Amino acid sequence: MSSPEFTEKIHFLDISSKLPGYKQCWSPNTLKTRLLLNAKGIPYTEQYVSYPDIAPLLKSYGVTPNESGFTFTLPAIYHPETLKDVVPGGKVMTESIAIAHHLDKLYPSTAVQAFPEPKDQSEALWKDAEHHLRAIVFPAEQGKGFRLLMPRIPPILDDRGSEYFIRTRAATHPEHLSPLQWGSENPEDDWKAIRPSVLAYLKFHESTRSAAIAAGQAQEGPFLWGSKATMGDIYLASTLVWFRSAGEEMLDRFLAIGEKDERASRKSEGEEVWEKSPIRGVWEAFGKEGWLEAVGEPREIVHGDA
Repeated sequence: MSSPEFTEKIHFLDISSKLPGYKQCWSPNTLKTRLLLNAKGIPYTEQYVSYPDIAPLLKSYGVTPNESGFTFTLPAIYHPETLKDVVPGGKVMTESIAIAHHLDKLYPSTAVQAFPEPKDQSEALWKDAEHHLRAIVFPAEQGKGFRLLMPRIPPILDDRGSEYFIRTRAATHPEHLSPLQWGSENPEDDWKAIRPSVLAYLKFHESTRSAAIAAGQAQEGPFLWGSKATMGDIYLASTLVWFRSAGEEMLDRFLAIGEKDERASRKSEGEEVWEKSPIRGVWEAFGKEGWLEAVGEPREIVHGDA
């Protein structure tokens, strides 16, 4: 789609890696913004930033540091034309959900909206989806998936980014272990640990989708609201790309959880079984739409550029 109302395209800042082509984007955090840009069909430029360069770049544009966690993080968009009176510094916006609301406001007529009407329901849906997905991956919500994923991150980063990632993440670990050592001695233990949370997500997705279709919110489709992709689906796809970045075999195994054809030795007696996982349905839909492979036009901004 064209955007004649803007003199410059939105500029998207992502975290660099060694992965080839469109697969260079690996982070579930930045992917929430990239996939939304792609799904909305917004033309954009892009720039990959090595981990140690993120803070200096954002600080140079007057970005306010985060109150918790790491002080300066991506994703971010640079677009002075629409951010002049919106954010400190007037040029760069960070935090994927703030960016999502901004993009919905700028492009209210695109087929995909991060938070479609009724907004109170779509925002509640996002929070539910986020909770279920974080319960699979992130330790703050008892998720165990980080044990499978974190050791796979340093090898895919550029050399400076890898050194920075290992050093800063080790500093946050209770025992100061390198993220290369965060996995269990036997990876099967970590796969077993995430299984209940993945199955809980499958049930949540299926029941939510069925209720949305029954209520007439959308037609039949693979997304949380049937035919209507929202931010919850974008976060799921972002998580799946993260698994793919850790290895195609990781993604294949994750997609198969709960399916009829999954290896029998991995299942527990009495588990619900799906002909095709709702997660796989979303992944296939994103691929069919071309949202996983679309990229922006390369461009570089430097510290304090006008």
